[in-house]
Amino acid sequence: MIALGLSAGLLLVLLLLVVLVAIPIKIGAHLAGARRTGIAWCALAAVVGVMAGDLTAHLFGGLLGGALAAFLGFIIAIHYLLGTSIAGALGLTIVALLVSLLGLMALTHFSFAPAVPVGGWAI
Repeated sequence: MIALGLSAGLLLVLLLLVVLVAIPIKIGAHLAGARRTGIAWCALAAVVGVMAGDLTAHLFGGLLGGALAAFLGFIIAIHYLLGTSIAGALGLTIVALLVSLLGLMALTHFSFAPAVPVGGWAI
């Protein structure tokens, strides 16, 4: 038996957020002159950026503060994955942050809030 801690609704919300964030990153990558501007690269940059942000927040959160460390981790991930300048990665990070916040607000406004089941799912 495999116990899953994520619901299908949460996975769908995460997929929607990746799409909502990847499209503006793709447009911004074209404007910033990135070497890799495909939608798959932009979606990968969004996912890896979140993971890199979480990692840097855990590693350097005590020194810089968790939010600032996560922000810097996202910038570094976008810089290396998409091949932009640091200034371009900063702009793309700000766009990704604003779009993801607007996406979360829209999803919760339409009562499609992500929810994790308390006991998990068992298959």
